[in-house]
Amino acid sequence: MTEARSAPASASDDLNLGQYLRDRREALGLTLRQVEDRTKGRVKNGYLSQVEGGHIIKPSPEILWQLSGVYGDSYANLLTRAGHRVPVESAPDLRRSINGVPLSAIASLTPDERDELVRYIGFLRHRRRSAPDGA
Repeated sequence: MTEARSAPASASDDLNLGQYLRDRREALGLTLRQVEDRTKGRVKNGYLSQVEGGHIIKPSPEILWQLSGVYGDSYANLLTRAGHRVPVESAPDLRRSINGVPLSAIASLTPDERDELVRYIGFLRHRRRSAPDGA
């Protein structure tokens, strides 16, 4: 497998790795402890808090691998955002859909649009959690 140094995905990369991971976690409605549970304790909630807060800016590939599985994010994307070398490989074929919209449509979004989509999903989940029961 050939390795290459990846360039930043876009100008949206001023959204640092920590903020990006926080947005992903919140979009999924997960707490720090739930992420720890879903990684079977491999990513401690205190460590993830430090990454999200910008105190740890380059977590190990193993940590990023665990988070990519929980967040459903591309491992290569997380490696790139953390500044690691990324193996060159073909993109996976996405064949699933949500309400008839194929998830492969997300691949055609720009990195800025994908980041905005993740933030919007987080907003919707937060609004739903904050709404009174039955609303």
